[in-house]
Amino acid sequence: MKKEWKRFTALALGALMVFQTAGCGPQKAADTATVSSQKEAQTSGEVSKESSAGGEEKTETLRMLNWGNTEEEAIANDAIGRFKEKHPGVEVEQTCVPVDSWSDFIQKWITMSTSGEAPDVINLGLEGAKMAVANDLLLPLDEIVAGDAELQSKKEQYAESLLEGFSEGGTLYGLPSGTQTMVMYYNKDIFDEKGVEYPKEGWTWDEFMEKAEKLTFEKDGKTIYGYGLSSSYFQLTPWWTTNSAYPVSEDYEKPTLNSPAMLESITFLKSMVDKKVTPDPISSDVYTMFSSGQLAMVGAGRWVLNTWQDAGMKNFDCVQWPKKTEEGSVYGGSAWCIGSMTKETELAVELLKEMVADETLTAVAAGGQQIPPTEKLACDTAIMGTVPDNILGLWKAVTIASPVAAPVFFGDIEQAMLRGLENVFSGSMSVEDAMNQAQSEVETTIANK
Repeated sequence: MKKEWKRFTALALGALMVFQTAGCGPQKAADTATVSSQKEAQTSGEVSKESSAGGEEKTETLRMLNWGNTEEEAIANDAIGRFKEKHPGVEVEQTCVPVDSWSDFIQKWITMSTSGEAPDVINLGLEGAKMAVANDLLLPLDEIVAGDAELQSKKEQYAESLLEGFSEGGTLYGLPSGTQTMVMYYNKDIFDEKGVEYPKEGWTWDEFMEKAEKLTFEKDGKTIYGYGLSSSYFQLTPWWTTNSAYPVSEDYEKPTLNSPAMLESITFLKSMVDKKVTPDPISSDVYTMFSSGQLAMVGAGRWVLNTWQDAGMKNFDCVQWPKKTEEGSVYGGSAWCIGSMTKETELAVELLKEMVADETLTAVAAGGQQIPPTEKLACDTAIMGTVPDNILGLWKAVTIASPVAAPVFFGDIEQAMLRGLENVFSGSMSVEDAMNQAQSEVETTIANK
C-alpha cells in the first residue's frame, strides 16, 4: 500500500496539481485556503530587515498548514503570536483550509511542497495520518521529543491511545491537539417515567437491548424510542470495538468488513431496527430527537453538549458504551506534526511546542467541541464544564478507545460500509450479502490502484 501511495505522489509531483494557497471563495476545500501572515513584529519595528552593516537581511519564514474554521484559525494565530514574541526574527505564514476529504488535503500538501512552499508544521486529522506517512510527508518525532524536556513532559501527559493513533510502525509522527470519542447518553426523565434503572459501568449489549425495549413506547400520539441509531461511520464504531472487531486488518492493509465479529455486530444493529427500538437510522436526526425527548438513549461525544444545553436539556447523563466482549469506544481528532521537507527543524519544533501548549489546547477545547488530549485538561471542569454529571467519563472513554479505522483507503472503506449498512437497514440485503459486497468493492478498488 505504501508503494501505491508513492505512485500517487509521483503522479502528483509530475502533474503539479494546481491548488490556491491564498484567498477564500466558493471552491472545494483544496482550493479555498486562507493565508494568514504574522507581520505585526515587522510593522512595529521589532524585526529589522537591516543588518548592522546597513544591508538587507532576509527574514526567516515558517509555513503552517492548518485546517478548520475561522475560530480555529484565530486560535492558531494567537499561538503564532506567542511564538513570535519568543522568536521575533521569524515570520509564520498560516494556510488554513476546510477539509472535504483527506485525499484533497494530502494533494494540497504535495502541491505546496512541489512549488517550493512545503509546510514546516502541519495540523493533521487522524483520517489523513496514514496517507501522510505513506507519502513520506512527516518527520519522525521520537528523537526530537526525547531530546527536549518540554516535549517529553507533554508526551507523558497524553493518553497512550492517542499517541498510538498517530504512530506508524512504532514511530511517533504527531502530538495530539484535540480529540473526540463516544459515550452513551441517557435521558433520566424517560428512564424514571418507565421505572427503568439507569445504565451502569460495565453493562452489556443484552442489558442495553433490554432497556431499549422497555423504553420504547407511545406517548401523546408519538413514539418514544429506546435508542437512536446513527448511520455515521464514526458513531457506529463503538459497536465494533466492544465486540473485539475492526473493519481493517491489524496492519491496516486489508478490509475486514465481513469478518465473523463484524457480521455479529451488524446483525445486532439490524435487530434494533427489526425490534423498532430505534427510528430509521438512515433518515433520522437522532441528536435533535434526543434533545426533544423522543429518545431515551443515544451515542455521542462532547460536540453535542452545547446544543443540547441551549435546547434546555438538563436531566441527562452519560455512561461508557455497553460491551459484548470488552469495554471500548472510538476516538478521532488531530495532531500537530513537522513536515519532512522542513529546512528549519529547530524553529519548527519551537512552533510545534506552542501549538500543543496548554494555553492553545485549552483555547481549542473552549469551543465545546473537542476533548483536550491530556488528562490534566480533560479532567478540569473549568474547561469541560459540569454537565452532565459524568462529564469526566469522556476522558475514560478516550483512554479505552480505538482510533477510527482510517487506512490509506479510508474513503473507499467508509463509503462501502455505509452503502452496505443502508442495504441492511432497509432490508434490501442480508447482513452477510451486504458486507460481502462491501468487502469485494474495497478489495477491487485497492487492487486497481
